[in-house]
This record gives sequence, C-alpha cells and structure tokens, in this order.
Amino acid sequence: MKRLLLILSIAAAPAGAQTQNTAPGFPEVATTGRGDVHVAPDRAILNVGIETHSGSANAAVGEDAARVLKTIASLRSAGVDSVQITTGGYSLGPDYDKNKQIGFIARNNLRVEVLHITDVGKLIDAALSGGATQVYNIQFVRADSKGARSTALALAVADARRDAEVLAQAAGGTLGRLISLTSNFSQQPMLATQLESAVVTGTVSGYPQTPMMPGDLTISAIASARWQFIPRQ
Repeated sequence: MKRLLLILSIAAAPAGAQTQNTAPGFPEVATTGRGDVHVAPDRAILNVGIETHSGSANAAVGEDAARVLKTIASLRSAGVDSVQITTGGYSLGPDYDKNKQIGFIARNNLRVEVLHITDVGKLIDAALSGGATQVYNIQFVRADSKGARSTALALAVADARRDAEVLAQAAGGTLGRLISLTSNFSQQPMLATQLESAVVTGTVSGYPQTPMMPGDLTISAIASARWQFIPRQ
C-alpha cells in the first residue's frame, strides 16, 4: 500500500524567506513508491523427509538410517552432487496410537539444492524411489537477481516521484529539491509450494514423472522520499 503524505508547516515562514528556504517547518511532500519486477526461477530447494516407525528406539534409528542412505544414493544416481544434499532436521521420539505408546518414530529431513529447475520432478521421484516418505516446502528461487533488483529500485523511485508531483500540483505548487531518499528491498525472491505429506511405499516407477510448473518470482523494492514543496508565487 502506498504512503502519500503532504506535510504543510503550521508555523508561517519567516519574513523575507525565499521559496528555497530549508528551515525547519518548511512545507514538504513525502511519498513512498513501489517497483515490482517479475523473473523466472532457475533453481529450487527440495525438502524430503524419511519417517520410520519401529517397536524400539534402536530399531527405528537403524532402519531410518538405512532408508536415508538409500534415498541419498538414489538422488546421487539422478545426478545430484553430495554437496547439494544436507541434513535439514532429525528427531526421534515415542510413537503413539490413541494415546498409547506403540513404539518409536525416527524422522530425518534432507535438503536438496536443485541447480536446474527442470530436474525438480525427476529428483522428487528419485527421492521417493529411494525411500523418502514425505515431500514438502519446495522453494523456487533465482540465483542472480541483481539486475532485476536495480530495475525494481528505479521503478520505485520513479513511482514515488510521480505521486509527489501529483500531490504538489494538487496543493498549488511544485516540487523543490530532494531532501531525503531511502530504499528497502524484499528478501531473496522465493515461491514456496506446499505439498501434502504422504507415506509412500515401494517406488514410483511405471508412472509419469512428477510435473512441476513454477510461476514467476516477484522482486520488490520500496523507495521513500521527501521533497521541498514550493508554493506558486
């Protein structure tokens, strides 16, 4: 939401003051502009989970570790380098059924950096084939967004000035010198897609590859500016 503000001094300007006076209390026009640039993502962060239930803690840990190793091996076979796979979380705790403990549950989450966005569907299938039981929080990102950020910032400044000129004209004056200019960017553009967690047994062979159709990312910049307001003579 834009913030448009015309600040008019309550106190009268000193006698003999010129229109370019910068003394405190001189009228100002303050606006906030926004610039948005849409870019296509070129990478993704894939989060997969391996969940194992067993009657004892040792069995749950051991079986889960074996499934994690199989999942990693399957991802490696699909072309993922080992440095692209990191542990995103791990837990071991009691497993309950209707408030009664029936064993233990081990959970291990893997974070996979996908360097080519066209590989997302293939790597989801590879993880499930290796033993993963959950897929969640797929994050589509843009590796280099500097150019788009610069464009967004320029658009934000232009937007702020357009609004300031409209305000100044409507108030019976024009814009003077620029008093201050600040900016703020959105964080790394990211589009997160939440997939339903699902327990999967066996492999996904024999089925079509999981389709992924990410939308554009929006890089936003905010520019807040203040100008001197010059009344018409």
